Formats: sequence, structure tokens, C-alpha cells
Amino acid sequence: MLHDSGLQPKFWSEALLTFVHAKNRCEHKLTSPLIPIEIWSGFKPSVRHFRIFGSLAYVHIPKIKQNKLQPRAKLGILVGYSLRTKGYRVFLPNENKAIETIHVYIDESKNGVRSLFGKNKQYEYAKFNLNSVNEFEDLADSNRTKLLDKLSPLDIEDWTRKEYTKTRSKQMYVYYCPPSSKTKLKSLNEVRKYCKENDF
Repeated sequence: MLHDSGLQPKFWSEALLTFVHAKNRCEHKLTSPLIPIEIWSGFKPSVRHFRIFGSLAYVHIPKIKQNKLQPRAKLGILVGYSLRTKGYRVFLPNENKAIETIHVYIDESKNGVRSLFGKNKQYEYAKFNLNSVNEFEDLADSNRTKLLDKLSPLDIEDWTRKEYTKTRSKQMYVYYCPPSSKTKLKSLNEVRKYCKENDF
């Protein structure tokens, strides 16, 4: 998205928010036939407001703040969707700030950077193939294997599992008791403390 829009790498957070906004309104294998935002809100979302990231935007200037000789709109670049209200996030280069507004016309046929600054500047971006195993995962696996070699397996067959259900909330609590001990391990901190004391 950033590469195609021609925006600087500093706009990565805006691109990420826009991607998440669109992703949550698209179909997923795990949530089919429902859409993630539909599961969360209970309403089927509309995608009619979707626009091309980095498009040229014309932000309307209220009549109170303009006279007959001034322009009726400010030129900007679309960088996302409003977080709290209906509308869009637009970066205004002349003011060096991003604003949220619904009073905007977006021209998707024109690239904002190219229209305002001429030629797009080429930036270096890292590209990742999310469907393949990369070198970082290989490195993490090798470190995990080394760590597992150092650890000795813990036999928990002699441990006692106790279940307790609260009458009011109907919540079930599960405790594990080590052999020859009445200690109930009910939290992660207690498990860590027990393992440290017994050299596990």
C-alpha cells in the first residue's frame, strides 16, 4: 500500500490502520459466513465507503473560513478512515498534519503524491511472503530446540487435578497439586515459584 501510494515510510501506521479496517470487513475462512466486524458489532458492515489509499482528496473549507477569492477546498492525500466518526483521514501537506473529516471529495483516478509533488519518490520497503517459512522462524525453531535439549521432561502423571465450581457465577477453577504435597498451583506465578524451588 505504501509503495503504490508513493507516501513516505513514516506513514506506515496509517497504512496499517487502513489495512486492518478493510481486513475486518472482508470474509475469512475461520469466521465464514460471518465477517469479523459483524461478529463483534452484530451488524453487517458496508464497504461502499472504501477508497484507494493515497488518492487525491479535496477537503471542504467552511464558508465562514473562506471569502470569494479563496479556494473552496484544501488539497490532501487520503491516508485512511476516521477512527471515531464516519469519514476519512486526510493528510494535508501544506499544514503537515492529518485530519478526520466527512466533508471531503476523493478522486480515486489521481494519486495524491503524484498530483501534489509531481513524480513519486521511490522508497525502499521490505517485502515478506507471509505464506512461507522465513529465516526468522527457522532461527527461532533452532533456538527452541537448543532450549528443549537443556530441559528435563516433567512427569505429571502422579499429580492431582482438582476442579472447583463457584455456585453463583458457575465458573470452573482447575488446580494441580504436586505429589506428596497439598499445595494448589492456581496461577502462573505459583507454578513458576514451585518450579524454581524444585529445580524444574
